[in-house]
Amino acid sequence: MSIDSTRAPRTEASQTDPLPRFGAPQAFTAVSFPVLGSILHVTGMPLQDVFILLGGCGALGVAAIAAGGGRRRLAGLASAVLRATAGK
Repeated sequence: MSIDSTRAPRTEASQTDPLPRFGAPQAFTAVSFPVLGSILHVTGMPLQDVFILLGGCGALGVAAIAAGGGRRRLAGLASAVLRATAGK
């Protein structure tokens, strides 16, 4: 019996990839969007226009992640949105 006869258990790619962290870029975005929306509304921009503008910025961010090949990040973002809308 040789040393090489034992095989390592197979792992899936999702088991070996590190989990994404909540870092400074995510925290900055989470804080800056409400602050920017508040500033725009206080300066006289209608609230509906503020929501459209910030929604468009968020959609561009999602498109950039998807175009960059970040399927896993996009799937995580989609699941977070679904959990948030479901109230969990």
